[in-house]
Amino acid sequence: MSLSLGQYDFSSRSLAIAAITGLLGSGVLLSGRSALADQPVSSTASDESAEVADSAPSAAPSVPAKGKPNVPLLPGYVPTLFSADAPPPLIWKWARFSTADFLITGAGAGVTLAAAVVNPRAQHSLSGGLWFDESVRNALRADSLPNRYIFRDASDVGLSLMVSWPFVADALTTAWWYRGSRETAQEMALIDLETLAVSGAVQGVTNVLVSRERPYGRDCGSQELPNDSLDCANAVHYRSFFSGHSSFSFTGAALICIHHFENELLGAPWDALSCAGGYAVATTTATFRVVSDVHYASDVLTGALLGTLVGYGVPWLHYSHRASATTTLAGMQLHFIPSPGGLGVLGIF
Repeated sequence: MSLSLGQYDFSSRSLAIAAITGLLGSGVLLSGRSALADQPVSSTASDESAEVADSAPSAAPSVPAKGKPNVPLLPGYVPTLFSADAPPPLIWKWARFSTADFLITGAGAGVTLAAAVVNPRAQHSLSGGLWFDESVRNALRADSLPNRYIFRDASDVGLSLMVSWPFVADALTTAWWYRGSRETAQEMALIDLETLAVSGAVQGVTNVLVSRERPYGRDCGSQELPNDSLDCANAVHYRSFFSGHSSFSFTGAALICIHHFENELLGAPWDALSCAGGYAVATTTATFRVVSDVHYASDVLTGALLGTLVGYGVPWLHYSHRASATTTLAGMQLHFIPSPGGLGVLGIF
């Protein structure tokens, strides 16, 4: 199993997105202003209003209706609407990603990729099931090879979701777009990258050294699974211990939980629901690896334990160190605000 890790360039892309959004928002606002300014004013209505004003005695000033602000109705005036429910902007309160963190991330990614290329050892440290492995395999394994492939593909979908969610949903969408903090999004994404790199390195090295045969390996050479099939023709079926899908999925679930709780990304109860949802998907993904006969139960349980420990341990090292007042940079925060002509962009420096 291999995982390609890369660093998302938040600095350049966020500025580009902010520039495009600002131009679009400004265009919408300007078009709204010009449309109101170009509305014709009836001369007859103006003359009649003037005559009434000249003939009538001075009246008491108009009192606005209760609960309605006295807004001047002048051509070209566009009131700006602010949502009272808008969440406060995020501020990154912890130490920033350091040079040592970049080195650890690069080393972990390199080991992960190398372990995915290097074949497992010819000498196998584990063979067959351990303890409850066989009973769980007999209870959960799908009844036919096509069905096992379906569950295998479903586990790939779960893995992709759990690895991408901390980056796309939590960092990019929630922290940067919804809460308006590019800095928080950047730091969260870097922590995610480092954590997954460490998790992948530990799993990859163990995978190569243990060289445990997958459960379906005993069926290689049968009519259902010939020796020249893709699953049996190479060394891929000696990568059973421990499950990479399980370790990466539970690493992603732990990242979702710790980021939501430490930064209060969505507030109660949504942060807790996001954490629970992440673990639900991770558990389903790990279970599907047993149903598809790709891993033993001991493989996925070990992966779940390792993924949880690394998924909480690495981010905790970052969240346990608060930044000093002299090194905290608030950066620019962007907020979308509704207006009668469309959407506007509010930038806070």
